[in-house]
Amino acid sequence: MARAAGTALALTVALAVVACGGSAGPDPTTPADRVRAAADAYLGALSARDWSRACRSMTPQARRDLADAAGTSCALALASGATSADELQSARRAVPGAIVRVRGSAASIGPFGASQQALRLRRVGGRWLVAS
Repeated sequence: MARAAGTALALTVALAVVACGGSAGPDPTTPADRVRAAADAYLGALSARDWSRACRSMTPQARRDLADAAGTSCALALASGATSADELQSARRAVPGAIVRVRGSAASIGPFGASQQALRLRRVGGRWLVAS
């Protein structure tokens, strides 16, 4: 049961991210640009199937929640709920035009796709990381 819940959570995170898409460029200057760059980096890691890098792009709490729900490591949970590379690339292309909301150390980008859920990020140690 925990494994199924973890797979569902990993898939939800990946699908929410898939809806994000795009690239913010090499030197993001505004908070919204930095949020877009973080979303793009996360999507890039998922596209490359670099699960460890994708996990490093998540907040510690998001990694724990995903691992606990899946009953395995963050990286294995992401791998088990992997979204297709085509979907991830499509999502990356959507990032530049995505709606970004920044409120202090919290941000969201989206909503995207059929789920109409935004990807949520948190600023931790000066970096924007995927929170859900």
